[in-house]
Amino acid sequence: MGNLPGTRVRSTVIAGALVALAAALLTPGSANGQSTAGTFSTAELKTAREAVLEADVTGTAWNVDPATGKVLVSMDETVSAREIRHIRRTVGELAGALEFERIPGKLETAAELRETADEAEPFVKGGEYIYGIDTKASLGFNAAYNGQDYFITAGHCTNDVSRWYLDPTLTTYIGPTVASSYPGNDYGIVRYDNATIPRPGTVRCGQNEIDITGSVEPRVGMPFSIAGYNCRAATVQAVNVTVNLADGIVHGLFRSNACAAPSDSGAASFTGNLALGLLSVGSASCTTSGITYWQPVNEVLTAYGLTLT
Repeated sequence: MGNLPGTRVRSTVIAGALVALAAALLTPGSANGQSTAGTFSTAELKTAREAVLEADVTGTAWNVDPATGKVLVSMDETVSAREIRHIRRTVGELAGALEFERIPGKLETAAELRETADEAEPFVKGGEYIYGIDTKASLGFNAAYNGQDYFITAGHCTNDVSRWYLDPTLTTYIGPTVASSYPGNDYGIVRYDNATIPRPGTVRCGQNEIDITGSVEPRVGMPFSIAGYNCRAATVQAVNVTVNLADGIVHGLFRSNACAAPSDSGAASFTGNLALGLLSVGSASCTTSGITYWQPVNEVLTAYGLTLT
């Protein structure tokens, strides 16, 4: 199994101090450069999505909204009015195919979220915690390839950690990162080199263990659970979402109404007994927001020829 690193995508942070004017730009109407409501073809929506990508504004996420037939552009609190205008100008005559929403907090990988004074313990914990030097993340799913056992977690964590441990004192060694793909995607693979560590094909849901028997693609409206000591319920809100972060752009994520908290990177989501995805991005901590973006697990399995165990 080879190491297939993700292609780094340039991400430029555009400075702007006109956030106070953003609300006016969110109101539909010709005064804001948005054409009157209309029907847009699949090709036009694809062109509009590509133009938003070209605009390259950090702190945005976008996807086609089937309910409106438009491209929904979600913006965190760092995106200024000037940057909104830049997106509209870049999309040009298809600006009417855009709808904007402001989301609270700042879009960051789950590893970058900070614990607040009111949040002594994260609300969402993915499976079991895993540790590297200066890193605490969550184990997603156990898998195998050609008789060797691995686990899957977030690529923005495996990019920075070469050796993983079962405890915060870095005493019980698990194994090395052998593949990592971030940005572009957000997944990484760690090999089990310690034969004494159990690696069942289950995920933790509170005090229960859920046997994972396969995987499934996310679809809008699908209910799912987030593995961890406090197992939480969520719903898929959008699929094929692109998110522009300070250190790169990630494609093909799905959005949910669940929150994220420190150390949740790589947390497993599942529906029934089927694996769904790995936690990638959140807009704020669990005390202030409930928006997260997830890496579909099927893409990881296909990329590396893995089978869930």
